[in-house]
Amino acid sequence: MLTSTEFISAMRKAPTPVSIVTTSGEHGPHGATVSAVCSLTATPPAVLICLNKNSRILGMIEEHGVYCVNFAAQNHIDMALAFAGDPALAELRTFSEDVWDMDEHTHLPVLKGASAIFTCLHIQTVPFGSHRILIGKVERVEASDNPPLAYWDGGFQWLQEPQA
Repeated sequence: MLTSTEFISAMRKAPTPVSIVTTSGEHGPHGATVSAVCSLTATPPAVLICLNKNSRILGMIEEHGVYCVNFAAQNHIDMALAFAGDPALAELRTFSEDVWDMDEHTHLPVLKGASAIFTCLHIQTVPFGSHRILIGKVERVEASDNPPLAYWDGGFQWLQEPQA
């Protein structure tokens, strides 16, 4: 029988974008670094994110109904660690104006200098095992030329331009 350790070890061989998912609610803005984010469809534009069923942000997204997927750029390692819960970087989870913009329509925190951002309307939650799959209809995107931060084999990685 396949163990969770074997599964996780194999899944670490696929690089993924480092995403900080943000939302806002009656208690203010909140964010979490999320490793399971991908496109779902182009028509309509939709993404899915997977969150632990016990995560605080899950209830906030379901309550507020909108969230933002921020693809971190290579200079956002500390932010990614902070929103993953690193206690040494807790002071970075304050949504300061020098790092975050607040979307005037959705009141969502948007990471300045992100590689891309996707503002999503929460459509559906699908329970599965220890996690919940959230389907979001993408209402707005912004992309920059800032190189994305990736996560691969247990660590952060930088993508390089191909050699000619």
